[in-house]
Amino acid sequence: MKKLLLSAVTAACTLFLGAGVTYAQNGVPEIRPLEMWVCNYRDGKDQGDMDKVFEEFVEATEGDAYAGYRLVPSYVSGAQDFDFIYLGVWENGSMMGRDLADYSVKGDDADEAWDEVADCPASLMYGSIRIEQNDDADGGSGNFMVSISDCKVGHSVSNSQAIGALTRFNNYRVANGSTVGTIVWFPVYGGGDVEFDFKLAHVYSGPQHFGDSFQWAVDNQSYLVQADMLDGVVSCDVPRLYNGDTILNNMN
Repeated sequence: MKKLLLSAVTAACTLFLGAGVTYAQNGVPEIRPLEMWVCNYRDGKDQGDMDKVFEEFVEATEGDAYAGYRLVPSYVSGAQDFDFIYLGVWENGSMMGRDLADYSVKGDDADEAWDEVADCPASLMYGSIRIEQNDDADGGSGNFMVSISDCKVGHSVSNSQAIGALTRFNNYRVANGSTVGTIVWFPVYGGGDVEFDFKLAHVYSGPQHFGDSFQWAVDNQSYLVQADMLDGVVSCDVPRLYNGDTILNNMN
């Protein structure tokens, strides 16, 4: 699967690794590469078959500085017509290039097994900026939940101003007792004529964390604070919610 990516996309996101928004000495924000594959199971195949494919995939990626995750739709609209999303992430672009080159040599069997079980017509590349780390999102059983929204910046508003507003709301939330992993994904390759400026992802360590965060928002009426801080700066559609599990994590 990653072999196909060599001829389709290259770019510069981390999903569950790294701290808050950081900048290099030249003031450029840290951006890391994320690959996204939107997939359906072939006739007669299911998640159990895909788990066996992932076992072979993990062997083919052994030693790579790479992490992989599966997202399964939980609360989504009818437009979300797919069985799962596969996400793969590297620490930086150089590691991505090295690992893709390595996989092109040893990943043929894993690619063939993947193609027999799943059809993945959409392959996308994002550059991501971490706003808030969720230290527990990849711990324990490796299961988590993710909400994803499509967002647009306001008229004459820059992306940096939008990230600044999201960061201020995140800081308010943390200061008042609620920490949620928060990541911004900018489309880089594969999306075509997209109708959003970036995707906003929130990561919860599991169902209990998700439920606690929901109740915290109700008790604190944080949605009013969020609306005030983001008014005219950035607007996002209603988020989709996914259940996630960790396939591999060689990033530590």
